[in-house]
Amino acid sequence: MAADVVYRCTNTGGPDGDCEHAACNEDIPASLVTIDDNGDAICPGKTVFDEPCGAILEEIIPPKKLPWMAISISSITVIVVAVAMWLFLFRGDALLRVDQTSFILSPGQSTKVEVFNDGEVNLQLDNVEFSSDKFSTEITDDNSAIAPGESGYVRVKFSENAQDSIKGSMTIHSNSAGEPVSIEIIGNAKPWRVAEKLNSTSTILVKEKG
Repeated sequence: MAADVVYRCTNTGGPDGDCEHAACNEDIPASLVTIDDNGDAICPGKTVFDEPCGAILEEIIPPKKLPWMAISISSITVIVVAVAMWLFLFRGDALLRVDQTSFILSPGQSTKVEVFNDGEVNLQLDNVEFSSDKFSTEITDDNSAIAPGESGYVRVKFSENAQDSIKGSMTIHSNSAGEPVSIEIIGNAKPWRVAEKLNSTSTILVKEKG
């Protein structure tokens, strides 16, 4: 815009002496300048001999002032994004650990499997997968996310209507680094067979019969 334009006089060393504006090398606001019939800007200053300068001025468009507020906001935004990306890329991992690697359940019986988080970020439990539909579980909201250094529980139940003993596995899926964790699980639907087997192999019972 015209208000942003300033001028500079270069009238130095002429026969009428230096212009006061040229000698100071100062900018002349557009509001002080007269435009002649040729469209040229005429210097309003005087020479060292107190005569009107009347020289044609050079038009100068000064550099715009930097929008410091916008620059500050942009810089903060860049920093926040950079920190967020750093945290996302280098924040570490969750690490699931289960100390109990196998367990046995009777029909209708349930147990709690303790799950530890040895990682650096929250452990998010997604789901538990069983090799047989006779086993079931439910992950509650309280145990779906486990903080670093803490532990939670996954409750596992063997169907009360199970007729046969089952040896299978349960696999816990989560955001843990590495592969999902699998645990051996046995559903003992006929515990009386264990006692029967013990009786048939007992040396004590054999001696008593003799």
